[in-house]
Amino acid sequence: MKILGTLFFCLLANFVKAQLPSDTLVTYVTFENLKGEIAGYGTSINRPIGTGAFKNIADRSYLSLRMAKLENSYRWPDGSRIDFTKRRSEHTSTGIVDRYILVNPSTKDTLSLFVDPYHIDSTFFVPKGLIVLNKAVLAKEIAPQLSAIEKINTAKNVFSSQQDSINKIANYIASRIGVINFVDRENLAKVMTDTQASAELKEFLFKIYVINRFYALGKNISNSKVYALNKMRESFNSFQREHPDIETGNIKINLN
Repeated sequence: MKILGTLFFCLLANFVKAQLPSDTLVTYVTFENLKGEIAGYGTSINRPIGTGAFKNIADRSYLSLRMAKLENSYRWPDGSRIDFTKRRSEHTSTGIVDRYILVNPSTKDTLSLFVDPYHIDSTFFVPKGLIVLNKAVLAKEIAPQLSAIEKINTAKNVFSSQQDSINKIANYIASRIGVINFVDRENLAKVMTDTQASAELKEFLFKIYVINRFYALGKNISNSKVYALNKMRESFNSFQREHPDIETGNIKINLN
């Protein structure tokens, strides 16, 4: 009986571990080359976090991606998200930096975080008073999105009934992580460049692919690209049955 109990808990531990997000998803949402805590980093005006968000001010998608990295990389010690809305710019001897006034929702303590959006660090560190985002915290945060994707994938007439849910998740991914991380040219190019297919259909399939690639990485499913491609195929087949009157071009051929 004792042996069976031990085996059960070992299996349970492996199952829980398997439900944690993949390493790939963590790298998508956090700063590249992110190390541990270092004195003064981010909390001193002379050692700001170099996000590089304004390196190309005209590239709005890059700006959004770098800001998302800043907001995703760190959490309060209890794992709660950080509010970055309180910001002002300050002049230093080397240029302009942003000062964020962070308020810990649990203790109400404040922390000044200095960020340099004009330069990019080659190595990032964790400011004192904060922790780096970990898989357990990320799993909790994305759980509602993953559940919503499961409902979409099991719904009937997805194209007609689930557009609002699909758009909400797609917008979440775009604002929190960046859609570009989930776009795989080898799986999407032929579908998206089909000039005969309906633009509405192509947008639908694109979003289905993106949200399912995100889902696979969030659930640590092996080969997330294949998983997303199969879901896109399933959605297209369902779409054909439900909407035979809408032009599909050569997508059927391109998805085989």
